Amino acid sequence: MERKMEENMRDVDAGSEAGGEDALVGNVNKLMVTPPGYTGVPRKGHLVFDACFESGNLGRVDYISEFEFDLFIRPDTCNPRFRVWFNFTVENVRETQRVIFNIVNFSKTKSLYRDGMSPVVKSTSRPKWQRLPTKNVYYYRCPDHRRNYVMSFAFCFDREDDVYQFAYCYPYTYTRLQHYLDSLECRNLDYLQREQLGLSVQQRRLDLLTITSPEPMHDNGTQTIKAEVVEPVVEPQEVCREEANTSSSHSPSPRTVYTCNDGKVHLGGGIWVQEEKWHQLQRTQGDSKFTKNLAVMIWGTETLKNRSVTGVATKKKKDALPKPPLSPSKLKIVRECLYDRVSQETADSTEITQRLSKVNKYICEKIMDINKSIKNEERRESKLLIRQTVKNENFTYDGM
Repeated sequence: MERKMEENMRDVDAGSEAGGEDALVGNVNKLMVTPPGYTGVPRKGHLVFDACFESGNLGRVDYISEFEFDLFIRPDTCNPRFRVWFNFTVENVRETQRVIFNIVNFSKTKSLYRDGMSPVVKSTSRPKWQRLPTKNVYYYRCPDHRRNYVMSFAFCFDREDDVYQFAYCYPYTYTRLQHYLDSLECRNLDYLQREQLGLSVQQRRLDLLTITSPEPMHDNGTQTIKAEVVEPVVEPQEVCREEANTSSSHSPSPRTVYTCNDGKVHLGGGIWVQEEKWHQLQRTQGDSKFTKNLAVMIWGTETLKNRSVTGVATKKKKDALPKPPLSPSKLKIVRECLYDRVSQETADSTEITQRLSKVNKYICEKIMDINKSIKNEERRESKLLIRQTVKNENFTYDGM
């Protein structure tokens, strides 16, 4: 046992020197993780990790501190780009021992962990899977790990003799699936047919299930099925909205004189800005920076972060909700100010129109930059919060 642990420790060290995830060859097998430089007898609290079982996945464990461990998961078979699933056990724990586990090499940018889902846990004395409290789970992008997404969760072990098991979600093994399919096949259901489609890379059976009504089949093995075709209906107001969005880049009327009063500059439409900031804005290089800074001066970051330019939900995110649009009158002021600036640099109407057509794009980028900055700050706060939580003497795990 001790020799196997030593071999595993050497494997982990070799993997670390080789550059991280690419060196993950197999699952950890009864790997005891001790503080760096420790050579004494293993003690309670020196955690032993294991993932050498069906559906297990944990390739490497790094000791960060007494409270914290970085865990690296292995990629999918034949596809190193996908790293999502984890399932491992922990034993040799100390009662009331508090830890933070960081799954540091997730490959997915979107995860239900960002919407309240949490990992599951069970132990030998409590064999029913239970979810961790969401207040102890954090999912964020970490600059310390190649900007991969990291899922951190805090846990407090409460029984020294228990073996604890943690998983991404409720495991469903291949063996369990085969037992279920065998039981279905034994029932001789007239609407179910099971066939072997092929074998996996690891020579496991791949099943094809055909589930259909028990009506007679044609000679060619097909069945007549009634179907209806539903055509989408385009609402007139949606067409009008699209036309309005595409025609919003027209050239505004030129304006070269701005009203100044009591240290403020009137941009039009009742919008006043500080004269000093306005002069600083005039010295800004580039249309993009000028437009973005002007947008902040007019709306402010608090308003921009909760708005969109058109009020239409983005198509890049599934189920995204539309945000309130920015005021068209204020957007017009932004275009007029940019027009005054551009018309002083060139008289080419084509170039002017082309540069003005990017106003919406610049403001969209600014809104995304603001929200990204807010998320990064929230991630930093989450990391600090979870470390403070687990170090708090009153922290206990009440989920099991």
